[in-house]
Amino acid sequence: MIAELQARTSSARMQNYLLGGRDHYIVDPDGALRAADLMPFMESAVRHERLYVLLMVQALAIAGLRQLVDFGCGLPHGPTPVDVLTRIHPDARAVCVDNDVLVHTHAEGIMTTRAPAVVERLCADVRAPESILASREILETINWREPVILLLGSVLHHIEDTTAQPLTALVDQYKHVAATGSALVITHATADVSGKPVRRFAKTMTAAGCPVHLRTKEQIAQLFDGWQLTAPGLTAPQTLALEYPVPSQAVSYAGTARKEAAHGRVA
Repeated sequence: MIAELQARTSSARMQNYLLGGRDHYIVDPDGALRAADLMPFMESAVRHERLYVLLMVQALAIAGLRQLVDFGCGLPHGPTPVDVLTRIHPDARAVCVDNDVLVHTHAEGIMTTRAPAVVERLCADVRAPESILASREILETINWREPVILLLGSVLHHIEDTTAQPLTALVDQYKHVAATGSALVITHATADVSGKPVRRFAKTMTAAGCPVHLRTKEQIAQLFDGWQLTAPGLTAPQTLALEYPVPSQAVSYAGTARKEAAHGRVA
């Protein structure tokens, strides 16, 4: 089983390689380098997207959110969203979800959490919300009566939108259980900005067994329906770069939204 997994490219391990981590196999750097040939600015794009996620988790933690569910958490190349959250709230509670067995195998050996923080890892597929929400890891860690950060970073573009399970309906199942004041953070691949190189990259990844479904800004915006997008809205992650932003090399959209009370905006 492990040998079979090692023979396949993994988006989590490829991202770990591009971010400078060491938890990957030979097939992953090879896949990343082949993709980089098609899209030379991929490494920069991955780093900007990761920075966006960390900045948003930091801002939300400063605003008082102490809980996190990280869907498609990938390999823990630091700093992780959990690191950011627990630095601000030592008593934070988080669940890291990923369906890659090797992600959890690596994480068990290198990831430590100091009390009073509680961090659980759950091997599960984001496409199975009923089983995830009913899991011991979620039920014993997350208090749905309190605000929570729902982080879906670089995961939804690996999921096909079908009639049987529309992507918006899937995300809505997680949004529905979240308390007022919760936050939804999404990064998602698109060809809107960089066009042909991104489409070639998606085609190559899909052929390698790691499907990438590109979506437009309008399609991604629908995932936030019913929640209030925060500044700067749904935009390229490079928008938040403090030095030398290069929006023309963006390969994704990133957005953060808050769940408001029925009578108005949350603080």
